[in-house]
Amino acid sequence: MILYELEYFKSKEFEKTDLSIKTSDSLQGGLRFTRKIIEDRSNNSHKILYTEHFGSAGAQFSIEFGERIEVTINKLISNSKHVLYVNLVEPLLRFLFISRGFILLHSACLDKNDSGLLLSAPPDTGKTTTVLKCVKKGYSFLSDDMTIIRLPNEALCFPKPMTISSHTFKTAVSVSNSRDTDRSLRLRSLVHSKTGRAFMHNLAKLNVPIFTINTIGQSIIRPPKYSINSILQDAKIKKDTKVDNLYFLKREGNEFIQLDTTTALDLAVENSDDAFIFPPYAELLKYISINGKTALELLEEEKKLLNSFLSGISCYMVKSETRAWFNMISKSTEKKA
Repeated sequence: MILYELEYFKSKEFEKTDLSIKTSDSLQGGLRFTRKIIEDRSNNSHKILYTEHFGSAGAQFSIEFGERIEVTINKLISNSKHVLYVNLVEPLLRFLFISRGFILLHSACLDKNDSGLLLSAPPDTGKTTTVLKCVKKGYSFLSDDMTIIRLPNEALCFPKPMTISSHTFKTAVSVSNSRDTDRSLRLRSLVHSKTGRAFMHNLAKLNVPIFTINTIGQSIIRPPKYSINSILQDAKIKKDTKVDNLYFLKREGNEFIQLDTTTALDLAVENSDDAFIFPPYAELLKYISINGKTALELLEEEKKLLNSFLSGISCYMVKSETRAWFNMISKSTEKKA
């Protein structure tokens, strides 16, 4: 199964796969009163089945943890590859990367004159808006949402499609050199909003088939996902860069503050955790096991890797009530040069 978010990494040959995805009709059926994860540790295997109120008529998937992770989904989930990736595959990738000594960091990554910079912020702050402005001004693009970090200080390209939500819409249209952007973005960006996602998060706290609801909704109205080149056709994509600076964006005040490693670590972990709150992430945490390590043990390992990475770069908090982060970062970069 090809996922648009991973299209950049598509290859015809694989020596060994770490994660596989397949569709099946043979998952366990039956109605039930609540969402449930059924665990099976028999025959030296570790397998879980996630099912909801409608059984096989709703969203169902199984995960088998072993030398590789084998994910099996039912046909309903296959109707929305976006939900499959965001709610299931990306959280698993986070832990796979940790187990291999890498970090899947919730941040954008850009490069200017062979100097890499990361942008980190909670969802719906203005990270994508800032990325678009930077690329328009000649920065090379590596990622908008998730960046692969390889110690000691290298960022690897992860150019998955950008989410153009309602607050990013005007910037996307203003910088775009595509005539169709205004017409195609407006309708879909209205649907994908902070309010809409907050509603889904609150709904997940109730005893409802949240994965089923999310899958059906997003298969009917596709999320506003656009590659960087569909908005800026002349955007330059760079495979890797040496990271020198990390900027945390905050929408308040008007300050540019250098941070110590401990403060930067806390912010980086908080922002990454914010990106992995979509159901059923909380339920899955209890069952994830890779190379004999639990999810909590792997998250502790991620903190150690992050601490080592952050101690070798400069970290800043960039506060702006008016979302002027691009101008503030540009001025700071010019002064250093």
